[in-house]
Amino acid sequence: MSDDIGHRRSRFPSVSRPLQVLAVFVLVFIVGATAQQLLSVRSAIIENTKRQMSQLNMVFAEQTGRAVETVDFILRNAIETLQTLQATPPVDARALDELLRMRVQGVRQVSEVAITDVDGRILYSSSEGAPGKLPLPPAARALVEAHASHPEAGPQISEPFRGPDGQWTALMIRRISAHQGRFEGAAIGYLNLRYFEDFYNALELTENGAILLHLRDGTVLARYPHNDAVVGQSYADLPPFKEILARDIAGTTVMDSPIDGARRVLAIRALKAFPLAVNISVAEGMVLESWRKQTWIFSAVAVGACAVIVGLLLLLAQRSRQVEALVREYQAARDDAEQANRGLREQMAERERAEAALRQAQRIEAVGQLTGGIAHDFNNLLTVLIGNIDLIQSTSTIDPRMAERLRAMRAAAERGAVLTGHLLAFARRQPLVPRPVDLNAVVGGMRDLMESALGHRVQMETRLAPDLWPAMVDPTQIELVILNLAINARDAMPNGGVVTIETVNRHRETHAFPEEPAAGDCVIVRVIDAGTGMTPEVQAKAFEPFFTTKGPGSGSGLGLSQVFGTARQSGGDVKIESTPGKGTTVSVFLPRAAIGAGRPAARPVEPLEQRTSPALVLAVDDDEAVRHTTADILKGLGYGVLQAANGEAALALLDQNARIDVLLTDVVMPGMNGPELARRARSSHPRLPVVFISGYADPEGIADDVLSYPLVRKPFRPSDLRRQVEAALAQLRAPAV
Repeated sequence: MSDDIGHRRSRFPSVSRPLQVLAVFVLVFIVGATAQQLLSVRSAIIENTKRQMSQLNMVFAEQTGRAVETVDFILRNAIETLQTLQATPPVDARALDELLRMRVQGVRQVSEVAITDVDGRILYSSSEGAPGKLPLPPAARALVEAHASHPEAGPQISEPFRGPDGQWTALMIRRISAHQGRFEGAAIGYLNLRYFEDFYNALELTENGAILLHLRDGTVLARYPHNDAVVGQSYADLPPFKEILARDIAGTTVMDSPIDGARRVLAIRALKAFPLAVNISVAEGMVLESWRKQTWIFSAVAVGACAVIVGLLLLLAQRSRQVEALVREYQAARDDAEQANRGLREQMAERERAEAALRQAQRIEAVGQLTGGIAHDFNNLLTVLIGNIDLIQSTSTIDPRMAERLRAMRAAAERGAVLTGHLLAFARRQPLVPRPVDLNAVVGGMRDLMESALGHRVQMETRLAPDLWPAMVDPTQIELVILNLAINARDAMPNGGVVTIETVNRHRETHAFPEEPAAGDCVIVRVIDAGTGMTPEVQAKAFEPFFTTKGPGSGSGLGLSQVFGTARQSGGDVKIESTPGKGTTVSVFLPRAAIGAGRPAARPVEPLEQRTSPALVLAVDDDEAVRHTTADILKGLGYGVLQAANGEAALALLDQNARIDVLLTDVVMPGMNGPELARRARSSHPRLPVVFISGYADPEGIADDVLSYPLVRKPFRPSDLRRQVEAALAQLRAPAV
C-alpha cells in the first residue's frame, strides 16, 4: 500500500512546492524585467544626451574658432603692416605701436599684440609700456624658436600664464618670414582667456554643465564655471585626448571628472585651423534626475506587483496543500477508470484496424442467419415431400413406372437435403460430432479419392508434420472440407499444376480480431495451389453461399461456405492468402484435442425389421403440413397419434389425456418453443419421454437440462423417427433411479 501511495505521489507531485518556486521565479522575473527596462531607458537617456551635447559642442567650437580666427586675422594684418613699413625704411616704431593699438581696440578676446625679433625680444607692441621692457614667458620663447626651425608650422598657442594684471592669458604666435622664407620674428597676440569664460557663460549652458577650452595636448586654457586651480593643468591621459582626439576631431564619452569627481557626460571637438579643443560636459546625475524619479515609480510598482503576485502565489500554494489530498484521492479513484479507459481505447483502436474484417464478418453472419432460416424452411418442405414419398412407396398398389418416378423424386429430394446440409454448415446450425482426429491419417486415407477428383493434369503433394497434434473436429466434415478445398484448387489451375496439402502445429498467442477464436494451441491444414489467385474483391465474398467465379453448371458456390461453417462451428477459423496470378493458400485452423486421436467407433447396424411398441405419441409442430406428414408416418409405423399446433395446445392435451406416452416436438416454434414446452410438460409429467425434431438440428437451441433427449433432424426417414421414439420409450420403461 505504501509503495502504491509513493508511486501515485511520484506521478502526481505536490503543487505547493512548484508554486513556491514559481513565486521566486516571478519575483526574480519582475525585478529582472524592471531592472532591464530601467537600464534600457537609462542607456537611451545617456545616448540622447550625448547627441545633444555633441550638437551643442559643435556650436561652441564654431564660435570659439571664429573668435580665435579674429585674433589670427589681427596677427596676419600686423605682419603685413610691418612688411609694408619695412619696404620704406626706417620704420617708425611709435606709429607702428599706435597702429597695433588701433587693431586690437574693441577686440575683447585679445589684450595685446606684439612683434618680436628672431631672438624673441619684443620690438613693437600695442601696450603702453616701452618695447623690450616686457619679456616673453619661457613657453612663448620656445614657440618662437620652434617657428624659426619649422617654416611650415601654423599659428601656435602657448600654455596659459598670469599677466601683469593677474589675469590668465595665453600667447597666439604666428611666424614672420622674409620673401626668401627666412625667419624674421613673430607676431604675438595675448589672448584674453577671461573673454572665453564670459562668452561661454553668455550661452547659458544647463545647470551643472561645464565648458573647457583646451590645447590639443590637454592643457586647460579656460573653464566655465571658472576654477582657477584647473587653468594650466594638463589632462592628456584622459579619454577625450587619449582615445578621441588621438584618432578623430570629435567624440563623446562618459567619465569621472578629475575636477569635481562627478560622473559627467562629455563631448569634445577640436578646432580645425588651431591647436585648440572645446569640450562641454554635464553631470550625469542631473541628466538622470528624471530617470531616477521613473526608477522610484517603476520600483514602487514592481515591488507592489511582486508583493501582490507573490502573495497570491504563496496563498495559492497554501490552499493547494489543502486540496492535494483531495487530488490524490481523486487520482487514486481515477486510476481504475483510466485503466479501463485505456483498455477501451486499445479496443477501439483494434476495432478501427479490424473494421473492414468486422463488417465482412457481420455480413457473413447476417447471410448465415438468413441461410439458416432458408435451410430450416426448406427442410420442412423436404420433410413433407420425402415423408409423403415414403408413405406412397409403402403402399403395395404402385405400378413400376410410378415407383420409378417416386425413386427419382426421392433422389432429388435427398440431393436437396445435402444442399441444406451445406447451408446449415455455413450457418453453423449443422450438428457435428467432434472427436480427436489425426489429420495426417485423414489426408493419407483420402489420397486415392483426391487423386481421382483432381484428375491427371493436377498432381497432389503433401507436407505433413511428423509430430502433429490431434485436432478436435468431426471426421466426416473435415474430409469434406479437404475435398472441397482440393477441388477448388484444381479448378483454379485449368492448365494443370500441383496441389499441396500441408499440416502444421501452431500456438496462437493472441487473436488479431475480436471475431477470431481465442488464443491457444491449434492444428492447421493448408491447401496450396499455384493457380489464378483471387482479387481482394473476390476474397471478400469467397465465403458467401452460392458465390462462385466458375461458369454456369460448374459449381454450386457452397464449397467454401461449408468449409467456413465447419471450421467456425468446430471452434476454429479459416484464412485465405491469395495473389492474382500467383496462387492461393487456404488455411483451416482447428482446436487441439485434449486427448490423443483414437479409432472412431463403428456405427451400429440396425436390424432389418424393427419392432414398433404400442404407444400414443403427441406430435407438436407449428407447420401444419409437416405436422400432418409426421403424424401419417407415425401412424404408418403403428403408433397412435395426437396433434398440436403450439405449446399451449400440447399442454392442454397432456392434461386431458394421461395415456400419452411420448412428446414429439419441434424445437423452433413461435411463442413457446420446444425446450420450454418440454420443461413445462416434465414439471407435471416427470417421466414423460421427449423427442425433439428440428430443421436446424442445432443443439445450441436446446436448453442444457434437456440435452440428453433424442433429436431427429429434418428431413427424416421413418426408420430414424421410429428409432428415436423407441429410444425414448426404452427410457420410460427403465426403472426410476
